[in-house]
This record gives sequence, C-alpha cells and structure tokens, in this order.
Amino acid sequence: MPKSRQLNKFNQSQISLAMQKSIADDRSWFDHHPEALVRFRPAQDNEFDIFETLGEVPPRFIPSGCSEAIPQNWVAVVELMRVAGATNESNEGSLRLRICTVAIRSKSYQAKATKELIQRITSELVALTSNNSRDQLINDNVA
Repeated sequence: MPKSRQLNKFNQSQISLAMQKSIADDRSWFDHHPEALVRFRPAQDNEFDIFETLGEVPPRFIPSGCSEAIPQNWVAVVELMRVAGATNESNEGSLRLRICTVAIRSKSYQAKATKELIQRITSELVALTSNNSRDQLINDNVA
C-alpha cells in the first residue's frame, strides 16, 4: 500500500495529540534561544509513533564516540531554516527536523554534537542536491 494511504489510515488526531505539546515546547524554546540551531531533549511519549505506523525507522543520530547500544531516547530538534542561514527578521518561518539520539546532557558535548550533526545534515543535503542536479542534466540531455 502506498505510504500516503498508510498515513491517511493513521488517525490524524493521534498525530496532533502526540506531537502538539512537543511542537509547542520546541517553538517556545527556539523563540527563547534565537541563536540555537539544535535543541537536545528527552523524547516524549509517542513522539515517533508515526514512523512505527508506517513501518519506517525514525532518523537517528549517534555522535562520534558513542555506542549504538546506548538507548536512543532523546531527540535532537534541528531548526533547518537557521541552519540554512535564515534570520528571525526575515520572517521565513521555521522548518524543524526531529532526530532520535542518545542522551546528551552536558552543554559542551551538546555543542560538539551540534557541529557534527549539522555537518552530517549539510553533507547529505549537498549530496541530494548534486544527485538531483545530475538527474536533471541526464533528463535534459535525453529530452
């Protein structure tokens, strides 16, 4: 069954109830931390249920030096618009990515993990952009 139909089968109210508090808390946190790119926090109940419902695995981030055996019961919330260089004054809105991770409590380790996570995300976005550009070039040459 296509994922869009699977998603429609998932009760939309469950999604909003499970995420509503987390989304509001994250919005407030980023409003109070205008320079922050990433927020590390404990995961909330049901936060990644939609992935399970769709038979998918949520995105994961294990910082260098951490074992994959460590419980991944925290979330790294990435403010992608800030990562892309948007400013609060630009009124471009927000786009946040939630990623399962290990508990990262110390501020110094959070700063190190933020740099590593941003590097991984930007590398993946650059790779996706290059692949899309290459695909577009191939399609243009075929047409």
